[in-house]
Amino acid sequence: MTIANDGRDAWTLRPDERIRRKSLHDRYGGSRQGGISPSGSTPNVMFFTAAESGHQHGYFDRWDGDTFLYTGEGQEGDQEITRGNLAIL
Repeated sequence: MTIANDGRDAWTLRPDERIRRKSLHDRYGGSRQGGISPSGSTPNVMFFTAAESGHQHGYFDRWDGDTFLYTGEGQEGDQEITRGNLAIL
């Protein structure tokens, strides 16, 4: 899939394509840490999740039918619309 983005580098990953996170960030920018990473070169926001271990840190990301439930940034209380959560919005 390629997404037009006002002259910035096109997003060229295909569904189900596997890529190392380091290579992903080398190509598209963004933070190499954390679960939410806005691209530095496209209007996309990258989400990272670890369903097998996230619950140990308060994150319960999962699919519910066709909907992906993603915890966002913040482990206690209400989610604040800052940093990565703001990028998602």
